[in-house]
Amino acid sequence: MKVMNFLPMDFTERRGRRQANFICIGLAGAAVLALGVVCALYVVRAVGVSSLRAVVEQQYREAGQQIERLKDLEARKAGLVRKVELSADLLERVPRSHILARLTKALPSDTSLQVLVLSTVEVEVPVTKPPATNGKEEKAPIAKSGKSKRVEKIRRQEIQFRVDGLAATDVQVAEYIARLSTDPLFEEVNLKFSEEFPYAPGVTMRRFELTFRLSLEAKKLLASGGEAGLALPTAAPAPRGES
Repeated sequence: MKVMNFLPMDFTERRGRRQANFICIGLAGAAVLALGVVCALYVVRAVGVSSLRAVVEQQYREAGQQIERLKDLEARKAGLVRKVELSADLLERVPRSHILARLTKALPSDTSLQVLVLSTVEVEVPVTKPPATNGKEEKAPIAKSGKSKRVEKIRRQEIQFRVDGLAATDVQVAEYIARLSTDPLFEEVNLKFSEEFPYAPGVTMRRFELTFRLSLEAKKLLASGGEAGLALPTAAPAPRGES
């Protein structure tokens, strides 16, 4: 059946154009709205990222300050530990009166002390590893050619002495050195020099200087043996010539 259209042709065309315009405007509005939503989301995200970045930077700054404070505390702790170690090392392993008594008791006849100097020095000593106790013999590693095995060392405090004295002859100086060398409290007794010294008009003596150090086991020796376990080195009677 054929449908008859009684509307004018120009009216139909105008209505079609209006509908097309409305559709285009709606699509354009939807696109603008979508673009606005995207821009708003981008701005919100940028603000959130910037705020998060500011928070992270603040946390980094606070962590850096905490690290600096921790380093400062560690440095102070190391300084305090160092002072405690020095104080512990400076503590007398053996009473000075006992040391002076032993040095005086070991003097031969016609020998005297003038100066006694005590000093604390820091030295490096190799670390000795304890032997294996598992019952199995460990084979020593074979060193590669061109490479030497590195020896571990530690630093420790040692008490050293310097003694200046006067003796009648070099024989008495040697006797004094021998007595100190046999004393378990002293180690590495060395003679620095021995020379003539005008003690008085017409009297010449030998001026000498000795250096030695206190044994690291001195405190243990005294604690284990006591005064009776460590007898003072006594001066043997000097041989006398026939008159």
